[in-house]
Amino acid sequence: MHRRNRLYKNAIAIILTCTMVLSAGCAGAGKKDDASANSVGEGKTKAVQTTENKDNSTSAQGESSEAGSDNNVADKSDGTKNDEGTQAEAGEADNSNTSDSVEISEADLSSPIEFSYQKNPVQLMAGETEMGSGYYYSITLDKSDKDKFSGLQKSLDEFNSKGEADLNESLNSSIEELKEIFESGWGLAYEYDHDLYPIRSDGRVFSFVVSNYTYLAGAHGYNDYTNYNIDPVTGKEIKFDDVMKVSDDFAQIVEDELIKQNDDLDECMDKESFIEGMPGRLKDDAKGLCWAIGYDGVWLFFEDYAMGSYAAGSRNVKISWFDHPELFTDTYQNYEKDSVPEIADVAKELKDADTATIDAGITINAGDSAEGDGGDEGEGEDWWYHAVVKNPGWSAWVADGIDTDVGTPSVELKEISHKTTDWLDEEAWSGKMGIPLPERLPYNDGTYSFTAVNEADEGTLSLTVMDEANQTLDGNYFFDEFIDAPDQGQGMFADFTEPYILYAAKDNGILYVSIGHFTYAAANPHKAYIVAIDTISGETVWKSDDLVCGSNNFLIEGDSIICGYGFTDEPDYIYIINRINGKTQKQIKVASAPSYFIKQGDQLYVLTYNTEYLYQIK
Repeated sequence: MHRRNRLYKNAIAIILTCTMVLSAGCAGAGKKDDASANSVGEGKTKAVQTTENKDNSTSAQGESSEAGSDNNVADKSDGTKNDEGTQAEAGEADNSNTSDSVEISEADLSSPIEFSYQKNPVQLMAGETEMGSGYYYSITLDKSDKDKFSGLQKSLDEFNSKGEADLNESLNSSIEELKEIFESGWGLAYEYDHDLYPIRSDGRVFSFVVSNYTYLAGAHGYNDYTNYNIDPVTGKEIKFDDVMKVSDDFAQIVEDELIKQNDDLDECMDKESFIEGMPGRLKDDAKGLCWAIGYDGVWLFFEDYAMGSYAAGSRNVKISWFDHPELFTDTYQNYEKDSVPEIADVAKELKDADTATIDAGITINAGDSAEGDGGDEGEGEDWWYHAVVKNPGWSAWVADGIDTDVGTPSVELKEISHKTTDWLDEEAWSGKMGIPLPERLPYNDGTYSFTAVNEADEGTLSLTVMDEANQTLDGNYFFDEFIDAPDQGQGMFADFTEPYILYAAKDNGILYVSIGHFTYAAANPHKAYIVAIDTISGETVWKSDDLVCGSNNFLIEGDSIICGYGFTDEPDYIYIINRINGKTQKQIKVASAPSYFIKQGDQLYVLTYNTEYLYQIK
């Protein structure tokens, strides 16, 4: 099996980090039941949505008032939003996007803007074989509104052209890698789809949401949302802070409305995590929140896992300014409760455009099938799912959009006692105390099983995670980029610095993996660190400092991770690090290198080389 894994892993990694189909999104969330903002359609599977923000301007009542954000205006190839895309370009031409040649009246601001939108399918073909597919949307204003709101049409033209260009680039850039996959006998075409949901269209606001979906033959698909809130007069993005006034109970109001508007959600929603996560979503002009201005409130869209589990699905909710006037400015409240327009009256979805075909320009030679190459190892298509974990660098690192605040530890450890010997026999201690030692790799935590291949000297460092409940593969993760560390030392121990996967745990969709070698840090300092991976996108979330986690296990407690490191003639500490960003929050001096962390109720045993510590967990 390892031979086949190595054959595919680079190709699959490129697929996993392929573009999410850029400004129009990387894949759709299914058909809409209604074009109306009052019946926003449910989508396919969703994933985390990310955005960037800039200052622009908005106009209301015929006057310009400062507002703006390119919140989700253009997607990068990795699924994040491009701060050099549509809105950045619009921002450079501040005057060119404004409808200077046409005078905008109060009546124009209050009138609907009619438009059409169309799906544009694209296929990547190698002869008769479809290697990939996707589609992007294009939006066009009716002629009279196009002339009147030229700034808006310019922004929409940029949206249209970027969606096409990015999809074509995504498909073309993976031809050689896909060729290897198809010739290996595991030929599964990948796809990038999305849906467009019109929300509001008048002289004050032009808003819509795009759901971005990609399926890579794993257990399920990946989807996020992109929001667009455009001032039709200027063509600029409208800022969240110019629409909403967030109060201390904002998160609770949203949760209550979600449950009220989704009858089945109360039982399966992780309410505590949802409330705790809202402040992070609202930072930097709500760049972590998908929102769209409607005629009678603001729509919020939440990706898969936002409710706490994949089974809970993606959800949307309308926060009405009639029900919660305290949450809104009055800038965009332009309709009475009994005269709210229907978006379906002005938004026309056209028949799909003819499918465009990209010729891959290659011939696929049939290779061995999965069954022919050790099929008994395959266990179906799940074994095709691989991710090469990206190494962002050899120092501590945090992905864009993640809060970098060190924060306060979720736990406090107060020492109750310690007992020191020449050497602590851990197995004997376990037998005497009647307390089992934590399992080391490979192990099963009851939800997931973890198995490592520690063959770095042969080029393989990988971790397989299985979902025990469903008996399906959760993922194969390859750590190739963590094998050849720089700053190699000299001397007799320098030949013993091959990295090993020491321990792993998964929590709330994030996989935490500790990596290190078994000799002095002087031989190579890049050891005993933790890497956090988003298991939905396959992207690295953060990498901790070196020399913080060389222990046989670590514990996740709230938003902190308890781990430890020590070695002969090196400092010995317990470390508490931030689970969100990997930052070290606290270190506690101990007599020797920590090896096991064993939680017993509200107490914690820490076994080191020669000492048993007992702490009270607060």
